[in-house]
Amino acid sequence: MAKDLFIDLLYVEKVTDDKRTENQFKELLNGFKKEYPITTPNYEIDFKKAYSNKRKYYIKLIENDYIKKFNAINDTLEANSTPGHLSFLYDKEFNRITNYLTQISNYISENDLDESLYLKPTNNYKSDEAYIISFLKANAMMLFMELQERFSELSDTEIYTIEELHEVFFNEEPPEELIVKSYSGAEIKTVRKQVKQSSIFNAIQGDFREENNDVLSYNELINKTKQREFAKLEELLNEKGIIDDKYNYTKKRGKKILLAAFMVKLTEAKYFNERIFFEDKPSKKIERKHIHKFFAHRYGPGSNADKEYRNFLGAKKRAYQKLVDANFWLDQIK
Repeated sequence: MAKDLFIDLLYVEKVTDDKRTENQFKELLNGFKKEYPITTPNYEIDFKKAYSNKRKYYIKLIENDYIKKFNAINDTLEANSTPGHLSFLYDKEFNRITNYLTQISNYISENDLDESLYLKPTNNYKSDEAYIISFLKANAMMLFMELQERFSELSDTEIYTIEELHEVFFNEEPPEELIVKSYSGAEIKTVRKQVKQSSIFNAIQGDFREENNDVLSYNELINKTKQREFAKLEELLNEKGIIDDKYNYTKKRGKKILLAAFMVKLTEAKYFNERIFFEDKPSKKIERKHIHKFFAHRYGPGSNADKEYRNFLGAKKRAYQKLVDANFWLDQIK
């Protein structure tokens, strides 16, 4: 799968396009490497047993990907970081999972999918589709509930019960017998790998480099109403390995185009002031050159992304959009 299984199954490598035989699915099942949760879940799924090799394959595929996502959420949000950064990370996960729910709901509506088909003892493309998409839907709901129950204190986003997820995202009454239920298994005692602690990145809301008359100051460029969010986004740049703990550009391969896309996203989301105002002379319009110079100065040697930034705003808009689509953290900058 290309980017994200929970989306790819809907739009990229659709279940309905999969024409592999039962024998081919049987071979694929033999090659699965099972994933294990790193901590005891709060929820589990009570779902109709799969009998065909195709359904067994997709069950394992979705289960493994779910566990990877579950583990990643726990690792990310149990990290030793600032409250503001953790709040930002929670909101990012919240938006990602609610997007899964929305996209699955759209798929069901747009394809007029009769979910009840998965309960019937039939084996055809439509019943397989209903079975697999319903299982994907249940896993997305379960992932939301795990995130919320474990870490909702990190944010003030909406709180939902399982029943409300059915109503809010799928415009349906919850089933009499819920599919997503409280976990009933044994406690899982998995020892996490020790992660070498590094210094914590501290985002700075202001200037810290030596003054340069050719570069706008922090307050001149960054919209005052966006400065708190901008600081959180710089924490994300550090997390993504674009800048290090001392605010220096890391010079790693592929990071400059991400920095340029970051700058374009900020431009689109109006993080920058439109003009600079002076007491004793006319105001000055903020131009593209002011933006790339600010970031090149802020993040130090090697960080000048003027060429990439200019291309993304002009001839390479399509490449920019593909990059944003492939990087969820960029897409969530608002």
